[in-house]
Amino acid sequence: MQRMLFVFILSLMLASSGVSQTTEDPQAPEDPPPTVDELEGKIDSLTEAFNESRNLVEALGRLKISGYLQAQYLHNERSVDETTGVAATRNLDQFSIRRGRVKFAYQMTRTSRFVLQPDMTSSGVTLKDGYVELTEPWTMWHHTLTAGQFNWPFGFEIMYSSSSREMPERSLVVRTLFPGERDRGVMLSGTGLAERFHYRAAIVNGTGTTQSFDYNKRKDFVGRTGYSFGPVDVAVSLYRGSELISLGGLTAGRNFDKQREGVDIQWITPVPGLGVRGEYIRGVQPPSPGAPAASARAADVAGWYAYAIQNVGTRHQFVIRADEYDPDSDLPNNATRTLGGSYIFHWDGNSKVMLAYEKPEVEINDPDDDVWSLRYQFSF
Repeated sequence: MQRMLFVFILSLMLASSGVSQTTEDPQAPEDPPPTVDELEGKIDSLTEAFNESRNLVEALGRLKISGYLQAQYLHNERSVDETTGVAATRNLDQFSIRRGRVKFAYQMTRTSRFVLQPDMTSSGVTLKDGYVELTEPWTMWHHTLTAGQFNWPFGFEIMYSSSSREMPERSLVVRTLFPGERDRGVMLSGTGLAERFHYRAAIVNGTGTTQSFDYNKRKDFVGRTGYSFGPVDVAVSLYRGSELISLGGLTAGRNFDKQREGVDIQWITPVPGLGVRGEYIRGVQPPSPGAPAASARAADVAGWYAYAIQNVGTRHQFVIRADEYDPDSDLPNNATRTLGGSYIFHWDGNSKVMLAYEKPEVEINDPDDDVWSLRYQFSF
């Protein structure tokens, strides 16, 4: 009935248009009124165009695009005016694009999601995140299976976004034991107990993302579980795996255990605007590739970091961080301790400027390697 009414109204409109044209120009031949079939054809064309537009709008509504860009200037006391290759230099005092990331998240349904995040910097373009998620809808835990390339679920600082971090780079222990922060594999995660308890457990290659293959057949396990007590969040993490290392005089290489255990805590203190954060990690680290086969051994390693973050209003942040990394607990005087801090000014809801200073100190033979960083970030 509605369709016939629409055809009738459209016929009247076209007929009125024809009468108006005849009135304006009596000599012009009068067009015959359209037939019902012609009107139905036009209606079908309009309906098809409308459906295509609606599908496009719905598809765009499922796609969320976010990202950020970090432009920075670095002053490092280790800088030397010397070339080491066609495209390399030991001069570290320069402007650069530290990170330039765009994240595409497509939520097809509430139980499936696709995420892709490339990183475009001064050094080139790399893939940071690329994974699919399947979330079960039957329980309050919303257990989620993730497959692809994602952050190692270990500790706090690895999974804390680089766009939100209060210092230019992660602590030395995290950068050393988890270079690149990501790996490829499958992960199961969930949140329950009134969203106070959470877990993440993954099976990964164990090689990170610096190469596209895994040397050995064994896969590694990594996981983190934590509980929120209101202003205090506490979590423990575990990593168990092995790494095949090429050694001098041993063509096939040798498998070494790769282990990490960690505990992290975040506390929103009663002091207005003050938060503290800390993490301790210990483990077993395989030797460097190329080490002599006769003397190669895995080393007991340990490290920690601690933050104090003071927010003043909505625009100002003052940050202090101390961290330490010991690459071999059996050897004396080889730990590196770093003391640093930053001031962050939030220009607006999308922009912030960071001025940071870090002073690393090795227990013996400490080089001059203080670092100043000035960074501008825009995020959306």
